[in-house]
Amino acid sequence: VQGKGSSSVNVFNMVVPTAGAYYLPEGYENTTQHRDSINSIANKLVNVINVDGYAALEAHTNEYIYTRTDHHWEPLGAYYAAKAFCEMAQDRKGASTYKTETIEGFVGTMYALPSITSDQNDPDTFTYYIPSTDYTATYYTTDFKADEQFTQFHSIFVDQPASGAYSTFMGGDQKIVKIETANKNGRKLCIFKDSYGNAEVPFFIDSFEEIYVCDIRYFDLYAPDFIKDNGITDVL
Repeated sequence: VQGKGSSSVNVFNMVVPTAGAYYLPEGYENTTQHRDSINSIANKLVNVINVDGYAALEAHTNEYIYTRTDHHWEPLGAYYAAKAFCEMAQDRKGASTYKTETIEGFVGTMYALPSITSDQNDPDTFTYYIPSTDYTATYYTTDFKADEQFTQFHSIFVDQPASGAYSTFMGGDQKIVKIETANKNGRKLCIFKDSYGNAEVPFFIDSFEEIYVCDIRYFDLYAPDFIKDNGITDVL
């Protein structure tokens, strides 16, 4: 990645499959070719390190890695994907001891679809993990200006009603979040993600000095210059 002047960083790619990759009913397995699509992308990458998110999750399909009532994954699934990335990025620091928080009564986006008739009395359980490494988060608008709504807020966890449990991570997508951690290792990660990526962020706090969280749908800057101006060493 090159911006102003001459600068290079480690660039990683990780495509994460939806639950349909693993849990389709018998007879429907071949309707979505997640593995083939992900392999096709990986084979076309140039000077980009591929992280096999498919395999990282496939090894744990007997665990609760996707939500039942929402199109996102459970934070446990995000943990396994984040772990695969950190191993590829040659993270030598051991994982922290995570404190767990559980939100009961979670009925996510699937329940908002007219075609879904599941019983509202059968809600999901949403468990997320809080790292022990100290950090401070600063919230910005999508053009990297101070976000007045979050001026006094420095956590990556935002209290939500049960119906919006997945938005516990940074309150949603339409922002840039800078995270400064207690690690002084010179590694600075910039994440360009969709909403799936939000659940991975807590698991990177142990490994990087700074983390910039940017949503590819709501990013109003020139990415190569943003990467150079902030001294980014790794892009995911």
